[in-house]
Amino acid sequence: MQLVARVEKVDPPTVAAVCAAAALAAVGVLSDPRATDLDGPWHGAVSAWTSGPIRKLTRRARGATWTRAQEPDGVTIERDGAEVRAFVPCRMDQVPGELAKLQIQSSPLDSPTEMTSDGLAPRQGLTIAVAPDIDMSWGKQAAQCAHAAQIAWRDAGAASVEAWFSARAPLRVVHPDAALWHELLNHASVRIHDGGFTEVPAGTLTVIAWWAV
Repeated sequence: MQLVARVEKVDPPTVAAVCAAAALAAVGVLSDPRATDLDGPWHGAVSAWTSGPIRKLTRRARGATWTRAQEPDGVTIERDGAEVRAFVPCRMDQVPGELAKLQIQSSPLDSPTEMTSDGLAPRQGLTIAVAPDIDMSWGKQAAQCAHAAQIAWRDAGAASVEAWFSARAPLRVVHPDAALWHELLNHASVRIHDGGFTEVPAGTLTVIAWWAV
């Protein structure tokens, strides 16, 4: 699955916002009737992808390239000033031309402030926490958060998902310090271990997630 984040030169988004928007955009594609309905135009491509490795790749765009990136089939989500579009999955040799030329290497964004135990207040919905002390670009973090949201959405019951969507899909991405990370491991219902294709060794625990009501 290709993900494209809008990163303008003026007033770029925060890393946490990009990660949250990427997570919601990925779920947006997977939960779209065009993907879930058996006769939907996206159903075959989405089903084929979800039955195998769920690789995601984050690219960036700005200006006219962002506008052109809205043309291929997908879902765009805005969250906290960040915009990310997730696209119907395809093979790498079939990536639409509007996306294939977009830069994969992430441009620098903010350095998220590490959260401590005192700073993490309970919040309804889905929380995704990014592992500390692992060197990941913001594009890699966005892809990993999208993985976590996909698994959390997939494994949640239909009633829980419906209630989540009815509440406008509350979701946050946090960057805990090492002490808080070890505390949060006890809450995690989703743990994402990377496949090792880019940036980190295979098996690295990159993000965790959990639901709260």
